[in-house]
Amino acid sequence: MRVLRVVRDVLLVPAGVVLFLSGIFVVLPFFGVGAVGAEVTDRGTAVAQQCRFAGPIADSDAPEGGNILGFGHICQARVTWRDGTAELREVSGSQLTPDDVGTEVAVVERAVDDSARGSGTRPQLYRADFEPNMWLGVPVLLVVMFLGVAAAGTAASRLYERFRSGKPANA
Repeated sequence: MRVLRVVRDVLLVPAGVVLFLSGIFVVLPFFGVGAVGAEVTDRGTAVAQQCRFAGPIADSDAPEGGNILGFGHICQARVTWRDGTAELREVSGSQLTPDDVGTEVAVVERAVDDSARGSGTRPQLYRADFEPNMWLGVPVLLVVMFLGVAAAGTAASRLYERFRSGKPANA
C-alpha cells in the first residue's frame, strides 16, 4: 500500500508543476489579461486563411517577430480595415480558430503594452466581441497556481520525508 502512496506522490509533483504553469500559459491568454485597458486603435473584419495550434512558446510570423506565450491557435488572416485597406496579419491567442477559416469575423486592433521588450506598445488583433477581463483572469490564475503549488508541494514534502527517514516503500 505504501508503494502506491509513493507512486501517487511521484505523479503529483509533475502534475502540480503543470497545473502551476498552466496558469501562465493558459489562463492569462484565455482571459486576455495582457490587453486589459489597451486602447482600440482600429476596427475591421478578418478572414482566416490557415490556422495552427501552438504553445507553450511559439515563433511569431508577425512583422515584429518575437515569441508568443501560451497555448492556442495562431491564424494567418486577411484583414480589411474600416478605411478599405487590406493586409495579411497573424492573429494569436485563439482569437481566430480553424472554424473561422473562410468566414468574415469582426476584429479590433488594440495597442497592447509591450514595454517589457522596450518597444512601448504593439498592435494586436482581437475579436470585436472579446473583452479582456482582469477581474476574472487574476482570481482564476491565483486559484490554479495555488492548487498547483499545493499539489506539488505536499507530494514533494511527503516524498522527502519518506526518503529522508530511510524506510523502504513497502515497509
